[in-house]
Amino acid sequence: MTKRTIGYAALLATLTLLTASVIAGAMLPADMQLPIHWGLSGEADGFAGKWVALMMPPLLVAALSLLFYFLSSIEPRREGLARSQGLYLWSWVAVLVVAAAIELAVLSAGFGWGIPVPPLMAGAIGVMLVLIGNQLGKSRSMYFIGVRTPWTLASEEVWIKTHRLCGKLMVLGGLALVVAALLPLTPGMLAGVTLAVVLISAVVPVLYSFIAWRRESAQRDQASG
Repeated sequence: MTKRTIGYAALLATLTLLTASVIAGAMLPADMQLPIHWGLSGEADGFAGKWVALMMPPLLVAALSLLFYFLSSIEPRREGLARSQGLYLWSWVAVLVVAAAIELAVLSAGFGWGIPVPPLMAGAIGVMLVLIGNQLGKSRSMYFIGVRTPWTLASEEVWIKTHRLCGKLMVLGGLALVVAALLPLTPGMLAGVTLAVVLISAVVPVLYSFIAWRRESAQRDQASG
């Protein structure tokens, strides 16, 4: 898989979502309000005009795909990005997966398909975490992608250790979310599982990066002393 391949896939995804949105917008009532946000209960609690809601997913894909495509031009640590192609490309794919899930949720609300949003989004987030987490341990230090703390950016070894841990947590958490999305859980329970997975995947690596940096600093001080 290459940058060009994902670029074509992103272009196709953008055009597909855009086409679906235009067709849906033409079919739905002019004054129809569609959901753009769902609460922990799984019920929609934020609405917008049909065109705003329908155009959000394709515009999201287009904007983020442009960012990913030109990332190599704006990333200060280009060598790290060049050595992290797996993470870079699969993060891009993960964006496409989540955007497709959002589009499906909006279309379902508009046409009354009855697709339950909490399992749909939990499953999409789970897939995203697995795709990204599977590549994190192979990445190298950069500014735009990864666990960017002062300690991971200060030490390549701390970056590697932190991202190996984060990758494992994200893969396990993502698989747990996919399984949870398939179980008959209430929206509140599913939201709790999602929140727990995201918090653990985000907070634990940050704390670990500080601990790993302190250990490395102590070892370096001992060696120089």
